Amino acid sequence: MGRMSKISLGTVQLGMDYGISNQLGKTKGSNAKEILQYVLDQGINVLDTAPSYGNSEDIIGDFIRNHSCDDCWRIITKTPKFKGSVIGDKQIDELFESFKLSQNKLGKENIYGLLVHECGNIFSPGGEKILDKMNQLKDSGFIKKVGVSVYSGEQIDHLLDNYAVDLVQLPINIIDHRLLNGGHLSKLKQHGVEIHARSVFLQGLLLMPLNSVHPWFNPILRVLDEFHTKAKKLNMSTLQLALGFVQSINEVDKVIIGVNTLKQMHEVINIASVRINIEEFSNLSINDSTFLDPSNWKI
Repeated sequence: MGRMSKISLGTVQLGMDYGISNQLGKTKGSNAKEILQYVLDQGINVLDTAPSYGNSEDIIGDFIRNHSCDDCWRIITKTPKFKGSVIGDKQIDELFESFKLSQNKLGKENIYGLLVHECGNIFSPGGEKILDKMNQLKDSGFIKKVGVSVYSGEQIDHLLDNYAVDLVQLPINIIDHRLLNGGHLSKLKQHGVEIHARSVFLQGLLLMPLNSVHPWFNPILRVLDEFHTKAKKLNMSTLQLALGFVQSINEVDKVIIGVNTLKQMHEVINIASVRINIEEFSNLSINDSTFLDPSNWKI
């Protein structure tokens, strides 16, 4: 299982309708259980969830209780996204209550990782209280790793200048090399941080047939076309090439993959050992966050 162990299951699709290329909506309950059983059988031991992912935590908890597999997975969940410009006692109480609820839903007292879901929260006035509280939970043995979900190199710099964290979740894919080129992955590693990659397929955009890509993406269509062409030349599927690229980045510890069906998970597992020379794909890199950050998409 050594080579496969980079795969981790993102569970947002198990709890809600998610993704630009998703034609199927939220994964049905019985399918969700099949997917969880399959990844367990394949030795995949990291699940990524969050209170905001619909009923994803409930589904995982039901599975754990019904399969007596308390220690099967390392589960990573997240804090609430706090609104407002200041972090005070009210928000810290909310963080604690949310974590307790996650523990109850998951049926697990010990959670592998708790991540700040909205990175900006810790840079708000009073934001240090968030990580203080999370470190208390860590010291009490409820969580093993304290982390943050980040979006940009600036956030990583700011984070490492101000805080010590164990785990960071960040976006990277075959057309988004910003954190690779900016040296941020190696910087995180110098600080001993575990790196989990998300947005590996850019919400499925990278895997869509070019003729079904929304016209809003026309400015990057040439790069998408080049990516599809490269995959054909290498006799690989777009899935293989996109996944192979991120798995081949040495600094990346886990690659978070979300699926809607068992068939999709089979496809991922079947190609999970693919490794490529990432330097050969530098020409696919774009820097425009308008297209690389789904929160900026106008579609």
